Amino acid sequence: LTQRAPVTTTGAAPAVFAAYPVDLRATPTLAGARLRIAVRQPRVDRLERRFALLHERPMHLFVVSEGLDFFTHEHPVQQADGVFMLDVTLPRQGAYMAIAKFLPEGGTPQVFQQAFTTGAAFGRVARLVADSAPKIVDGMRISLDASKMKAGETQPVAIRIDDAATGAPLTDREEHLGAGAHMLAVAADMTEAVHDHSRDPVGAPAVSFHPLIPRRGIYKAWFRFQRAGRVSTVDFVIDVP
Repeated sequence: LTQRAPVTTTGAAPAVFAAYPVDLRATPTLAGARLRIAVRQPRVDRLERRFALLHERPMHLFVVSEGLDFFTHEHPVQQADGVFMLDVTLPRQGAYMAIAKFLPEGGTPQVFQQAFTTGAAFGRVARLVADSAPKIVDGMRISLDASKMKAGETQPVAIRIDDAATGAPLTDREEHLGAGAHMLAVAADMTEAVHDHSRDPVGAPAVSFHPLIPRRGIYKAWFRFQRAGRVSTVDFVIDVP
């Protein structure tokens, strides 16, 4: 289990700088797993019930498979007792990593990471080879430039979106969940996960990110953005020096 330290928000009101303990329970279902996520207040060990919206939702949950061949971005629903619940559809029995982001009222943004299994043993490490070749997704040609990435630094990572048939730059990208685009990078051994957002103008065909990758190694990165109300996802494998 990995609990990430909270981060501060520039320009925000003073907040409690403390990690909020999280209790994640996974129950296998016929389609995947039912996840129960309880956030507890620091120091007093009491259930936290009040959350501010973070990119339009009180909680974001990413689930990736142990081999990093499966990815989903979901939004658990808070129940009357304050606990968040989600039924997630999974491709098979096995080991997965859950990565949650949330913002308690009066606190700072939190990132929580925990592995769970629906039956298979842990231990499979993704065998990934760097792959930055352009991808064709939903009629778009998506190119990656991660040449400036370096562990321990917030160097830019960029994707470019062009029409797959004509090569013309696409300028109709829309805001999705309060940002122009989203990025999640996960280490091959699932020990590190980094989420970042684009701050570029929404309509621009080039999209940049500035993630802080903590250590060198192979990462799989998923990028999500929206056009004409449809969310598209593309992934690349990056060798971060």
